[in-house]
Amino acid sequence: MGKSLSDGYDSWGNGLKYSRLLYCTFSEFVKHYPGTRKNTYKSQRSYYQKLIREGKKQMPPSPEQMPEKKLVKSWEVAMRGQDGEWDTTTLHSYEHPDPDGLSEQFAPATPAKITPSKRKPAQRDHRVLFVFSDAQIDYRRMDDGELVPIHDERAMTVARMICKDVMPDEIINLGDTVDLAALSRFKPDSNHFQRTLGPAFQRVHNFYAELIADSPWAKVTEIDSNHNTRLKDFFLKNTPDLYGFRRPGDTDEFPMFTYPYMANLGHLGVQWISGYGAAEYIYGAEYDKPPIIFKHGKTVVSGGSTAAKESKDNPYNNVVRGHSHRADSYYRTTRHGDYLGSFVVGALCRTTGEVPSYHSAVDDNGEVVKYQEDWQQAVMVIRDYKGTYDFQHILIRNGQAWFNGKLYDGRDIIEPRGQTK
Repeated sequence: MGKSLSDGYDSWGNGLKYSRLLYCTFSEFVKHYPGTRKNTYKSQRSYYQKLIREGKKQMPPSPEQMPEKKLVKSWEVAMRGQDGEWDTTTLHSYEHPDPDGLSEQFAPATPAKITPSKRKPAQRDHRVLFVFSDAQIDYRRMDDGELVPIHDERAMTVARMICKDVMPDEIINLGDTVDLAALSRFKPDSNHFQRTLGPAFQRVHNFYAELIADSPWAKVTEIDSNHNTRLKDFFLKNTPDLYGFRRPGDTDEFPMFTYPYMANLGHLGVQWISGYGAAEYIYGAEYDKPPIIFKHGKTVVSGGSTAAKESKDNPYNNVVRGHSHRADSYYRTTRHGDYLGSFVVGALCRTTGEVPSYHSAVDDNGEVVKYQEDWQQAVMVIRDYKGTYDFQHILIRNGQAWFNGKLYDGRDIIEPRGQTK
């Protein structure tokens, strides 16, 4: 749910900002947060007031009653003035006391309370699979304490709406659900990814809970991917004694410092297929026809079709994968007359520079530089007529998607920094 608050973490991640939203007039508010649009202020204020009226969120203390910031460190910076002399300025770094914004730790997600839908599974002559990939869930912690998602809440909302409507028999996640930018081996683009793992894992867990609540009968599967291996690589490099560690008496299926444990997938009943590079989910093997190989994928063809390469590498199967953040399709016909499809499913992350990549950058003011990646947001619906498959890409454009003549709009949510309706 785009606007939903998950265990205290809202899209802003800053209690003082939340307090000012509800107590300050627009003219007062914009002094603290320049560039805020009046319509954005009004819609966010109205939304939180509704949550408070419904008892879903408490009214915060007034800005004057919020605790003072705690001084973390001070340092001196020398600069040459216009007179040619060197001036020394003392700078300070403060820790914001807001528990909503800063209490997250490197810890397992809190189990979601799932209230299953009362709808019954659809009665039809075929099965339906709902497929998504590359949500890259994570947050940038900006200098003012705001948590800005690099995943796209609007696209995730659209995905949930479509999934709910198609009433799938299976939900298949092709991986890279969490970004884990803080553990990347690549040079960081900023200091944004500090203490963001807690809310990221919580959002992963809650997104699954939302999908499962809508379709409680559906089998849910996730396939291992390259971003998940950042956890393994981190512990093997820095604290190998913790790799594979299990608490005494722990009955969880997975070791503690693994993605499925930290996202608490066991609580949700998600089938986890590990072993990135070789991990695959084979669907339709019971039919006397070519099955579908679901995987995350490793290769990306620059200037060509990744789907076409996958088809050549898998000449006897259908292939559905993620990884490249680009919606891609390729069909061919075998000598036996079978139609085989190879597909790359688009992403659910933001595509305008927020996700750390080769093209992304952060300016000297700590703001993400807008850069439109050659990525597409999309999900896929597959209809299975006993081994004869109908594959359908559904593109998401600026928080909206058209499917079966219906508009799915995910823009009516709290708008993260730099993302508007």
